[in-house]
Amino acid sequence: RVRLQRESYEVATTSQPVGAARHLLLCDLVILDFHMPGMNGGEVLRSLKMLGASSGACPLYFLYTSDKSLSRGYRELGFDGTLINKGDDESPVQQVAVALRLAKLRKKAAKG
Repeated sequence: RVRLQRESYEVATTSQPVGAARHLLLCDLVILDFHMPGMNGGEVLRSLKMLGASSGACPLYFLYTSDKSLSRGYRELGFDGTLINKGDDESPVQQVAVALRLAKLRKKAAKG
């Protein structure tokens, strides 16, 4: 979070999935850790996608993990992409920049 904010990204974080949907309309990118207390990122993803669809939000959803097997299977889990090298502050900054460019292209394509 801190590293992304230093690059002038607006970052909203939560450790509780309940209530996170209120941020969806303002987000271009949602980054989810897969391993969370009490549930996994796949469960949270399904919940957020349902809530987002009902509110008209359509951010990209990226998995954040250092688990290579999860990273390879991100599409099967329902994610749009994956951020790897968890623990390395520079790598996610570069990957987020690319993901946000994809989000902008997606919005342009949706507008026609």
